[in-house]
Amino acid sequence: MTRVNILSFDIESWFLSYESSQIDISQWSQMESRIENNLDIILRFLATNNTIGTFYVLGWIVEQYPEVIKRIADEGHEIGYHSYYHHLPERQGPLEFEKDLAKGLELLQKITGKEIVQYRAPRFSFNQNNGWCIPILLKHGITISSSSKSLRKIGSEKIPQTPFHFEYKAKKILELPLNQVSSMGLKWVYTGSGYFRVLPFRLIDHLYKKHEYNMAYFHPRDFDTAVPMTSKLPFYRNIMGRLGNSTTIPKLSNLMASQRFIPVGEAAGYYLEKSEELPIIKLG
Repeated sequence: MTRVNILSFDIESWFLSYESSQIDISQWSQMESRIENNLDIILRFLATNNTIGTFYVLGWIVEQYPEVIKRIADEGHEIGYHSYYHHLPERQGPLEFEKDLAKGLELLQKITGKEIVQYRAPRFSFNQNNGWCIPILLKHGITISSSSKSLRKIGSEKIPQTPFHFEYKAKKILELPLNQVSSMGLKWVYTGSGYFRVLPFRLIDHLYKKHEYNMAYFHPRDFDTAVPMTSKLPFYRNIMGRLGNSTTIPKLSNLMASQRFIPVGEAAGYYLEKSEELPIIKLG
């Protein structure tokens, strides 16, 4: 079995969560900034471990911290787009989604000097209600998506645990999903972020070795041992944002000591070589 471990990061502010709509976009710049410090930690960690990752960046972050984003690209990491303000596609509709996409891609390409061909929807939210995203993404040069979670249902089909094609009206895009496992009636992500921070390393290591495909994903806040607290978010969200953060680097270091991690683009090349064998999930 060829095991493919992929390393990805969603570059967004520490206060973004399911409840972050309580914080108006006009207030984002007034919140304490942790991006520069946390990305410095991540980039130094990756350099030490001689590892390349894929960074999915919010347009707002690019606008606020262009030099940091340029540094990511200059250090050889892949850059993908993660929406401008973390708005879900179906809440935008096709016209607003395309406007958001075009604006963000233009900004990213200007800062990095590179063509952007990767996209990740906020909250891995591709579903049967937003398949219209696919022709819009393809129109703007996006050929690789990482916008879904395995085991979720799309109509009558479950999203696979390994890469596949999303199809909408005969238009296809390669999809590299985020892994979930199911236990005791619950679905949970073992490959990164909150669960990674609180789960014991032995279990994480076991699950990584059990699966032939693992999509690791992290946020800058996962590496931050001093995440701010704010009255603008519920108390439990403040606590969850700080749990286990000091364990992220040790756990990831231990995984990297015995397993190789690659960026999304490299993995996509591997799966595209056997494109005809990949499952197809139809949207809409």
